[in-house]
Amino acid sequence: APTTKASEVSQNLLKVRSSAQMLSLNPEKQTISEKLSEKQIQHDISLKIQDMELSVLSLMETKTRLEEHFRKLDERIRQVEPFATMDLPLEDYQGYDHLSVFTGYVRDLKKLTENIPTITQEYELFFSDADDQMIALFIIKKHTEDASKLLNDCGFTEVKLPEGTGLPKQFIEKWTEQKKELSEKLVQTTKDILEFRKRYAEFILASEEYLAIEVQKAEAPVLFGTTEHSFMIDCWVPTHEIQHVTETLEKEMNGSLYIQQIESKHDDEPPTLLKNSKPVRRFEYLLELYSIPNYRDIDPSFILSLIFPLFFGLMIGDIGYGILLILFGILFMKLFKDSEGFTNIGWYIIIAGIFSSIFGLFLFGDMFGLPFMLAHGAEGETAYTWSTLLGIHIPIPSVIHKMESLGMTQLLVISIIAGYLHLGLGLLIGVLVERKHDKKHAITKIGLLFVLTALALLIFVMADWTIGQWLKPLKDTTIAPALWGTFIPLVKSGFSFGGLLVPYVSMVFGILGIILIIIVAGGFGLVEVLEVTSHLMSYTRLAAICVAKAAMAFAFNMIGLGLILSGNIIIGILGVILLIFMQLMVFALGALSSGIQAVRLHYVEFFMKFYKGEGLRFNPFGYKRKYTTTK
Repeated sequence: APTTKASEVSQNLLKVRSSAQMLSLNPEKQTISEKLSEKQIQHDISLKIQDMELSVLSLMETKTRLEEHFRKLDERIRQVEPFATMDLPLEDYQGYDHLSVFTGYVRDLKKLTENIPTITQEYELFFSDADDQMIALFIIKKHTEDASKLLNDCGFTEVKLPEGTGLPKQFIEKWTEQKKELSEKLVQTTKDILEFRKRYAEFILASEEYLAIEVQKAEAPVLFGTTEHSFMIDCWVPTHEIQHVTETLEKEMNGSLYIQQIESKHDDEPPTLLKNSKPVRRFEYLLELYSIPNYRDIDPSFILSLIFPLFFGLMIGDIGYGILLILFGILFMKLFKDSEGFTNIGWYIIIAGIFSSIFGLFLFGDMFGLPFMLAHGAEGETAYTWSTLLGIHIPIPSVIHKMESLGMTQLLVISIIAGYLHLGLGLLIGVLVERKHDKKHAITKIGLLFVLTALALLIFVMADWTIGQWLKPLKDTTIAPALWGTFIPLVKSGFSFGGLLVPYVSMVFGILGIILIIIVAGGFGLVEVLEVTSHLMSYTRLAAICVAKAAMAFAFNMIGLGLILSGNIIIGILGVILLIFMQLMVFALGALSSGIQAVRLHYVEFFMKFYKGEGLRFNPFGYKRKYTTTK
């Protein structure tokens, strides 16, 4: 059971945390000039906690009371202000037996003044000189219904009469003066709170940490097996920490303990300790949204940190949108600096923006959907480029033109290559993971890798002209004989089937893979063949989103630039406003769809090849000291 000290320490901890919350102290974010010793805290804590809590409560209650009074005065002024435009005491609007009084705003005062005499001559109409047309209509009660209909036709909105007597202006002057006094008191109270916070912040943070540690110590017996003279701890320890833990315990306990190291069994479920560098560690959040890796999984955080922003950036593929992503990511991190999750998302956006800028600059050669240089055969509106618009030559060519059929083909080939490498890596990792625990699954994944290779080779042969253009620069290198003498002829050697060249090497890989799968998994394994085929095709979304975003930007640019360059100043200004709005829409839709699809390709296509998840994060017993020291 917890020690008798636990209850008292827990109560003190609640008081300290309450004070920290009221003073907006965040233990995870705050720093202190010097750590406080436990002895110093123990000496001061019993004396300070009670007084400190009462002082904080008093200050916060004073501030809350002043703010509430200030708010009520604001509300009263808001209610009386409409009547201040008409110099009538509040008591003049009420207390009549034979008169109805309407007070409020009308949209059409002229219509009201022209038509009210047609109802009766027995009325008085007061209205303000201000633009908002506040009115007060006094009319004989028997004409109330007709007057109400007319007011509705004139766009009447009722304003209820506030309580009180006297001129509204006098009320407003009086309450405004009271607000001024309250404001001064609020400023002083806020200064007092900040001064109190400054004086006690370090002590509160150190006390919170010290008391949290003491609570853990007091409740520790609940976690241990205990007898009258001994206790037993059964726990997980990281392998690299075993020697340090053993030596420390033996030193502290003067050797009066026994430590037995037990190797984990196959059916054990050890917790997961993720160890990554700081940039990669941010991507653990994206991994945890799916599931924490279990002990036998390979941590894919590093792969995720490279390929997720790469796919994201490829789908955006524009230096202009890339810069916007970087700026938006920085802003996102600043706005949500207290939220670890949102800060991580801001980091993903920044890295994706960097990749997008790289692709936009070196591969696609465009910014905000406009190329820097003229595309082949472009005429008329399609000839809009940054070079022609700015009147200077910008030597940044488009290696791939997203809006040309050749460029679309090249993007599809790039997507298939990316899919093959990504899925292939996933299957290889799956083989490594399963080879010790489930050899049948490992062999099945090898078969799927063969099938994937067969599919990729078949597609590459179909796109041989495109790939051939990419390989041309290698003709004068040392690998040229191997490529054109052996590899390419081997891949292109095959038979024609319905006008389609089917490479023999593709047939060999495909048949061998299917045989392996059937032997190990039976006929049901063929479902996985269909699955890996559909997964490979899923990567064409990289090209699809890239082209769709480019097409949308192209269409909007044609509309906007057409208006801007029309020669009419007003139309030109409208064109600028419209173009900015449309570009922001392209940016928002492109970023959202690219981010979602980049995540999907990892969660669905990639992780399904090897990742099981459902792990439990390693949460070590103890406390990392930030504000206190035992010395």
